[in-house]
Amino acid sequence: MLVQTIDEHGRLEGPETRSAAAQIERLDRLIELAEARLVEQESYMREVGLVSGSTAVASFELQRLHLLVALLREGRERLPGGGRA
Repeated sequence: MLVQTIDEHGRLEGPETRSAAAQIERLDRLIELAEARLVEQESYMREVGLVSGSTAVASFELQRLHLLVALLREGRERLPGGGRA
């Protein structure tokens, strides 16, 4: 038996809709966390550059974080209803 509910706007909502909405919500949280970490890493890289001048490791981590954010955003956009307005 298919379980459906009506959301606060009066729309019929099935399990697949809730699942996509939950995934979008989760990806939004992950994107926020990754972006916050990205800001921290950029700050750390500036500090390392000033102190030691060698930023290779910090730069690598920064590149990884940029890729992570890009992948999370792409995943979000690929979900049904995941495109941002």
